[in-house]
This record gives sequence, C-alpha cells and structure tokens, in this order.
Amino acid sequence: KANGFQKGFSSTTADSNADQALLYTGKAAMMLHGSWSYGIQVEQGGNFVKDGGLGWMNFPAVEGGKGDPSNTVGNPGQYLSISSKATAEAKDIAKKFFSTTLVDDDEKAGWVKSGGVPVLKDSDSLFSGADAQFLKDMAGIANGAKVFAQSWDQALSPTAAETLLDNIAKLFQLQVSPQQWVTAMNGVIGK
Repeated sequence: KANGFQKGFSSTTADSNADQALLYTGKAAMMLHGSWSYGIQVEQGGNFVKDGGLGWMNFPAVEGGKGDPSNTVGNPGQYLSISSKATAEAKDIAKKFFSTTLVDDDEKAGWVKSGGVPVLKDSDSLFSGADAQFLKDMAGIANGAKVFAQSWDQALSPTAAETLLDNIAKLFQLQVSPQQWVTAMNGVIGK
C-alpha cells in the first residue's frame, strides 16, 4: 500500500531473471535475493558489477529487537546436510561423498567459479580476482552466523512450498489477509 514495489510487480518473474534486470538496468534501487544473484548480475548485467554498481548487505538490526543480527536465513553460502531420518547406509554414503567429492580441487574451483562459497572451512584462499570480495563477504556471513537456516521454500515439501509461494504472491497482491496466509500455511503442515 506504500508503493514500495514497481507498478505491475506481480508480473515480474524470477524464473526469467526479469527481477534481476530491474536492478542492473537501474529501474530498481535494491532487491532481496540470494547469493546466486551475484552470478546473474555478472553474467547478464553488462558492466554493472564490474563498474561497482552492485553492493550487498545484511538487513540492518532493529533497535530494541529480540533477534540476533548474526542469524542468517537463506543462502549467503552453501551448506549440505544429512537427514537424521536417513538409514545408516545412506548416512555412510553421504559422509563418504562429503569427505571425498567436496574436497576435490575441481569441485571447489567449480563452486567458486559459479559465485558460490565451497562447503569447507578456510576456503578464503580460493577467492581471488574480481569476485573475491563478494565471496569473502558471503563466507563471512555464513561463518559468523550463530543460526543458519535454509530458505523456507527449500526446506518444505513440494506441496507446502507451492502453497507458500502461491500465498506469498496473493498476500503482496492484497488478495489474502495475513491471517488467511497463516491459515493456508497451517493447512499444509506435514503434507
């Protein structure tokens, strides 16, 4: 209602990177996105990143707020996990993968080349060139987080994630109230 979004914002799709284009063409002052946005800005934004047009930051702390500003939700770096519900055999396979494939030099170089932070401690030595500061900052956010939670839509089942994304759109288009949004999400818990 405060006109914080561009006119027609609901038709600006992330799947086609139309949201990204608004930033590197100067039609948006800022956007909320994950670390993958950096690579898209570099690849599709011409000289936008090279010329210093892109900056990044955490949300500022709210004075008197109860949260911890170091806590991170989303994807500023990479992380992998093993389900506690996995079988012992599946856990062993995952642990072998983590201890072999992830430490391979080509694998680490691939993560860095794509704009990602390898899922390894002390990866800073791999960060060089034009992307070094971004990668160091993302690694710092991830390493400094007391709590690092996965993006909600990625942590949910496909059914619940679809409900989440559909209802977020409806909420921002003022088609549902915040309570209706909560009710819709409560309706898919565990599904």
